Amino acid sequence: MSASRRFTIAAIALSACMGAVLALVVERAGEAAASLSESRAVDLRVAEELRPSLAEFPEPPDVRRSPLLLPSLRQSASDDADAMHDRFAFVSPEVGTLVMPWETAAVLETPPPSWSTEVKALAAATARNFASLPATVARAVKRTYTLKGRLAEIAPVALQRVQSRFQDAKVQWPPVELAYVAIKDERALEVYAKSITGAWQFVHRYKVLGASGKTGPKLVRGDKQVPEGVYRISYLNPNSAYHVSMRVSYPNAFDREMAKQDGRKDLGGDIMIHGKNLSAGCLAVGDQNAEELFVLANEVGLKNVSVVIAPTDLRSKAAPALASGPAWTGKLYTEIASAMTPFKAPPPPPSLLSSLFGL
Repeated sequence: MSASRRFTIAAIALSACMGAVLALVVERAGEAAASLSESRAVDLRVAEELRPSLAEFPEPPDVRRSPLLLPSLRQSASDDADAMHDRFAFVSPEVGTLVMPWETAAVLETPPPSWSTEVKALAAATARNFASLPATVARAVKRTYTLKGRLAEIAPVALQRVQSRFQDAKVQWPPVELAYVAIKDERALEVYAKSITGAWQFVHRYKVLGASGKTGPKLVRGDKQVPEGVYRISYLNPNSAYHVSMRVSYPNAFDREMAKQDGRKDLGGDIMIHGKNLSAGCLAVGDQNAEELFVLANEVGLKNVSVVIAPTDLRSKAAPALASGPAWTGKLYTEIASAMTPFKAPPPPPSLLSSLFGL
């Protein structure tokens, strides 16, 4: 056999081998691609099951607002949530113009300046904690609600608890007026309801879990004092960083008149009754209690809710003497005592001995 013929046979054999190898490589590549696709599908399912937990936050995330939803579903769930933001009072002025939620929150009066130094420390801590969260968790935590949307989420269960409290207290539901009476030295907030018969009745006593400052009225921005006086609820904030919040109408006419006499200019503001257990000039009552007070105020109507904040229970105790307080505190405490008169103090809780032996 000639050399040229042998070369031709060898070339044909080599080509056949290379074709077989190439076919094998293509087959293995197809299997690998299919395996990779399957593994990615599994990873997505695992990721769905292992979404970042919001257990450290008191309220579960609304799945309709999850950033993991498809855009088409997320769009339908966000139609009512464009104008809201996290607690408006806890945004640094350097961020830019602050948008207030007047379009969706019930308002009784023009609010004071939106930034209060009482909350700067809490705001800084909140910002640091928020910045440390994974991006997916942070997006899920930063929710926006309309007042209607927030109530739809919390009101069904919260109203059941509220109605149960009214039933236990043998108070008619629904009331026509409400009074929230906060007693600073006892760290308590009492709820009173007026029925159509016109009589005020005690409903429930909530614990105040966080309140800064000391006995005495609030005088200036940044003194971290819980104000003392007779106020109203001016609006409901569904996007509070402290679950939900109700703004107390400080400063009122008395506060402004006394400030004018004293020559004080910046009285502060943004005093809230809110959830959680931290406070700087506000009253923190815990998330569940804040929900109840929030939906109860909405149920009755803000114009029918009054707030009395007293240094002590002036129904049974003398007004405190302030060593360094302003000269007009006596007049203030007379006004507060008069405002507390219609609200009969609740009976003291039973002692251990009385519970055991009926004493």
